[in-house]
Amino acid sequence: MLLLAALAALGLWWWLRKRRKRIPAPWLGVGGTLVGTVLAAKGMPVVGALLVAASGLWLRYGASLLGKATPAQPPAASGPPTLDRAEAAELLGVSPDADPATIHAAYRRLMARNHPDAGGTAGLAARINAARDLLLKSKDS
Repeated sequence: MLLLAALAALGLWWWLRKRRKRIPAPWLGVGGTLVGTVLAAKGMPVVGALLVAASGLWLRYGASLLGKATPAQPPAASGPPTLDRAEAAELLGVSPDADPATIHAAYRRLMARNHPDAGGTAGLAARINAARDLLLKSKDS
């Protein structure tokens, strides 16, 4: 009986792929629940219970597994971090009147350790970028 159900499911999957139609994710969970209930009633309670449990999980998490879940709202962008010249110099570890080469060297050293890809946080990397931009911009003007 279980082998027959597996073959029927495989045949249905093949037929639907051939037709290029997609079954909405909730219907897979509903169908699995019905098949699990029938299996439990027909004398296979363990297999039926497992199928019902798996179908329940599919109904709850199936859309996110397929990548169709609605994304959570991202936090509101607060804009670039605001720093004054003294804070920027302190963050980079340079004097407020440092030359551009010193600023670039300090920036490279800090970003090598604090870049998000190297284990740092995006917030700290944004502050380091803002500090570098502020110090270099004030040197240009």
